[in-house]
Amino acid sequence: MNGITLCILALALGLRLYGITFGLPALNDPDELMFELGAIRMISHHTLNPGWFGHPATTTMYALALVNGAVLGTGRLMGWFPSVKAFADAVYLNPGWVILPGRWVMAGFGMGSVWATYRLTNRLFDRPTAWIAALVLAVNPVAVVWAQVVRSDIMASFFMLLALDAALRVARMAPGGPDNRRDLGWGALWLALAVASKWPFGLAGLAMAGALWIAVRQGRLAVGSGVLRLGLFGALSLLFLVMISPYLLLAHDTVLHDLHGEAQLQHLGATGGTPLENAWWYLQGPLLRGFGVVAGLLALIGLAVMLRLRETRLMLLPLMAGFALVICIQHLIWERWALPLMPLLAIAVALGIRTVVQALPRHRVAAQALMALAAALPLVVADAAQAQGRLNDTRQIASRWALDHAPAGSQIFVEHFGFDLLSHPWTVLFPLGSAGCINAHDILMGHVDHARIENDRGGQSVVDYGTMPPAAAAATCHPDYAIISQYDRYAAERSRFPAEYQAYRSLIARGTLVATIAPVPGQSAGPVIRILHFDRPRP
Repeated sequence: MNGITLCILALALGLRLYGITFGLPALNDPDELMFELGAIRMISHHTLNPGWFGHPATTTMYALALVNGAVLGTGRLMGWFPSVKAFADAVYLNPGWVILPGRWVMAGFGMGSVWATYRLTNRLFDRPTAWIAALVLAVNPVAVVWAQVVRSDIMASFFMLLALDAALRVARMAPGGPDNRRDLGWGALWLALAVASKWPFGLAGLAMAGALWIAVRQGRLAVGSGVLRLGLFGALSLLFLVMISPYLLLAHDTVLHDLHGEAQLQHLGATGGTPLENAWWYLQGPLLRGFGVVAGLLALIGLAVMLRLRETRLMLLPLMAGFALVICIQHLIWERWALPLMPLLAIAVALGIRTVVQALPRHRVAAQALMALAAALPLVVADAAQAQGRLNDTRQIASRWALDHAPAGSQIFVEHFGFDLLSHPWTVLFPLGSAGCINAHDILMGHVDHARIENDRGGQSVVDYGTMPPAAAAATCHPDYAIISQYDRYAAERSRFPAEYQAYRSLIARGTLVATIAPVPGQSAGPVIRILHFDRPRP
């Protein structure tokens, strides 16, 4: 690995670590806590069963369990945690103990994806093209931001790239050379790890099918042998998947329940439209934000060239088309669902630059470097801006407002996971579906788990004031202050969520709006926060 490659990897890791402490000890991405609960459950219950399989995210929760175990072991040696219970108490009151190390692991997988993109592109083309592909992915704002949160997507992308690399080696098997079943086995293992991270990454198997077809067409493999190897690859992938995540079978009832819970028709702020509408949303949203105009145009050139090259046409393009089709036909739209396309499109950008440069009569090296910088520099600026915004989130600004204005002994209702409020002399109330407004400290010290959350949320995709039954809200929600972060999102979709919107209108009508905190581009990020004060005495 040479100096340029190391510099690109250092840049990738640096961008993913910069601002990675955002929000802590509060959690601005609520799903981070869900993944950590599975890991903590395994440690506290001495089991390998994560208890949740929605993504399925088994690899993610296993990795987090290892990280948490390391934190626990270090804490025991240092005298921070005299027992496992003391560790759990500390984590439930300040999840930063385990969230931050978990984020470091995700950043590592993000850097690993940059390296895997470099290696795959180098095998496909040449080293300069591989440098450009790795650089474009290293500075991709969407890839950077999702490598800073505890989720399964970045891990799945890394394993997908390794599966593609194994498939490429199979496609290039030497006629009469040594048997390459080992590459087939590695491809099956990487595919299984990708699927155990996130279900849709099973599409990576298309690359191996394309690789075997290439070997057959070029006479390196007989048709019958190709079919047998494809069947062997599928069987090995399933075997490895069960070995990696045995509770997919042992707890199949839970798996089916969690999959049903993931199949939503609508979600606040993420309800899609027709497939064409969804495709346009991804094009002008995540893809444009991830690559910008210059890199986006170069990607179009690269995709056109990919159509003419056998390996990319039969291995990469079917995978890209499969992911694009899957995300566009869904009822929901999420930026993170575009993540598997990012390294593949980074390769297309690099190929586009390579194609343009090869058409030049002279100064090709300088032109290649200048085009790579033109594609990457706007993305670096966007990376810096989004990091600054995350470090100055509206939810943490609201916490500072409460510290300055809310007297000791106040009851404060908060919708986001405001763990940063728990250390102050207030009673913090949190909405939990049918349970109404609960004392956050009390329920956290009771070590809430997936089962309790799923039961109380009653199938709701989000937990906030609007989704509580009116009777539960009336009986349990009597704060002095309310920090609401979801009202503006419901107001924007009031026709889709009329009951939830009216619940917020009633809440606002009962109180006095004392502060509105909106994000400022380039300075802060997050939802619009509205802080209400209630003068009426509590029952």
